[in-house]
Amino acid sequence: MRQIRRQGGQAALSALAIILITSVCYRLHFNAATVVLLYLLAIVWQSLVGGFALAAAVALMAGLLLDFFFLPPLLSLRIADPLNVLALLVFVAIAVVITRLVSQLRAEADRARRRSNNLEQLYVLARQLLFTQPDQLDLARLVTFIHENFAASEVCLYTAENGEQQIAGAGHSNLRERTQRAYILNADGDDKALDVVVRCLRVGKTLIGAIGFEALPDSEWVAAPLTLFVAAAIEQAHAFQKASHEIAAAQAEVFRTAILDALGHEFKTPLATIIAVAGGMRESKTLGPEEAEMAGMIEQEATRLSSLAGRLLRMAGLDREELKPRMRSTSILALVNGIVGRYTTPPHDRRVSVNSSSPLAQAMVDRELLDLAVTQLLDNAFKYSLPGSAVTVEIADDRDFVSVCVRNEGSSIAPQEQERIFERFYRGADVRKMVSGAGLGLYVARKIAVAHGGRLYLENRHSPGAVVFCLQLPMLYNQVSNHVLAEH
Repeated sequence: MRQIRRQGGQAALSALAIILITSVCYRLHFNAATVVLLYLLAIVWQSLVGGFALAAAVALMAGLLLDFFFLPPLLSLRIADPLNVLALLVFVAIAVVITRLVSQLRAEADRARRRSNNLEQLYVLARQLLFTQPDQLDLARLVTFIHENFAASEVCLYTAENGEQQIAGAGHSNLRERTQRAYILNADGDDKALDVVVRCLRVGKTLIGAIGFEALPDSEWVAAPLTLFVAAAIEQAHAFQKASHEIAAAQAEVFRTAILDALGHEFKTPLATIIAVAGGMRESKTLGPEEAEMAGMIEQEATRLSSLAGRLLRMAGLDREELKPRMRSTSILALVNGIVGRYTTPPHDRRVSVNSSSPLAQAMVDRELLDLAVTQLLDNAFKYSLPGSAVTVEIADDRDFVSVCVRNEGSSIAPQEQERIFERFYRGADVRKMVSGAGLGLYVARKIAVAHGGRLYLENRHSPGAVVFCLQLPMLYNQVSNHVLAEH
């Protein structure tokens, strides 16, 4: 309304100017050519400040006054010479051309003003993202800022990390669904009819989400930098979180090492003292039969606890250091029989047996490390089998390799966890409820197998309720031949 009132006032001034020019020129008897030039000034001014309709009305008024007062026959609207109609047409044509040019210039000026404002807002957004701590990035506030400062009717952000959507504003194009669909299809989506622009958020070739805009002014060039800024902000936050986790893991490793070193001293030293004292008491002649038996039990249990503590510390040390096995020729059956012999006395209540189709199999191994790996497999078999059930150790050779497979009944491993169980600190969901543990044993056992040029894997071809881990090692003659080939 205010603009209409303003344009009406400007048209009234133009009409008044035309009347004033007519009055002065008629009294002073100016010729028609001079009057035409003065009329053109008024028409051009009106075309510059007003719209086409008012400019055309002023031009028509000027043409009629020119014909009535200055073209023969005077004081008559009858046109004697048809060429005089040209003056009226020129006035209207000038009004059309000038108003069109002015409209285009105004539109360009509006676009330039909007671009300048958008550039300023992009600068503000970039500055905020630059100085915002990655751990303090608020996606909801980011979407609200874009909605409020870039005049979009609705903005929707979908992030792939958690599948959440942040929305600001209210549109009519179901932008939420369009944005999520763009991410699923990994394709940008535009709908010019609804004035919707949807862009996928990528970091390199990785798709991390999608962002959609409805009724975003100058979307053809504003959407691209906004998409880039949002993707950069999300990736910066992800990188910060990853770095924070890595720092926390490194600190945890330092603490774990310190704790294990402390445990090594605090456990091993008292246990050694207990074993020595219990052994001395048992061998003395002053104890009765019952006391001697009790001293023997103390010595036996303390020895077992010392062995467990030593194995735990050894595994922790192997976890954080590069393995360098001290190889020597070893009979696999003899080594396995020695390990199994430790599981045939109380408190072990499983029935352990060794079956071997290759009693003469030899391999170059680090006996201490291989003992630790096989012991871990037997410990697992005891932990996750039913009391009184059978645990079987099978030794077999397959051309160039000898395998030590440990089988137990009464447990199973979910398919989705069969490879992850070898990861460091990983423990299955059901396993965590059954027994305690650190999730380090299978990781270290596989590390030992790889250090020997072999592998440790879960054999999944057996019946449900049976778990079989196989430790595969190169046989002695294969290792020797490989060594000779390497030298040549």
